[in-house]
Amino acid sequence: MKTKPMLESNDAGAILDACRAAATAAGLSVSIAVVDDGGYALRLERMDGAGLMTPAVASAKARTAALMRAPSKVLADRVRNEPEILRLTEYLPMPGGLPILVQGHCAGGVGISGGRPEQDEEIARAGLAALG
Repeated sequence: MKTKPMLESNDAGAILDACRAAATAAGLSVSIAVVDDGGYALRLERMDGAGLMTPAVASAKARTAALMRAPSKVLADRVRNEPEILRLTEYLPMPGGLPILVQGHCAGGVGISGGRPEQDEEIARAGLAALG
């Protein structure tokens, strides 16, 4: 039987804290979602001033990245050539979600919503860096 890394509460907290710091440094109010490898919420925060839709969007981006084991941007890029992908209603083809990969295994995902797509992805990357 194989073993795989799993996110613990402290890991999710560290990711969220790093994302919040990166968003604050960029002058943005965003929502931050951290999910496990099945796409289920571990942490969700809507910063003061973040839009009303941002928690749902951040959660969907994180879930997409975790379930695809790839950045949500990959799905966004595929939609251009394969619009039928939009029928996969559990996935959100928008940049800003990144998988949390540890030792070659997906341990979860982080999703950001509230900035421009490249800003959301940059903030998510800061969260991943908190894991070392």
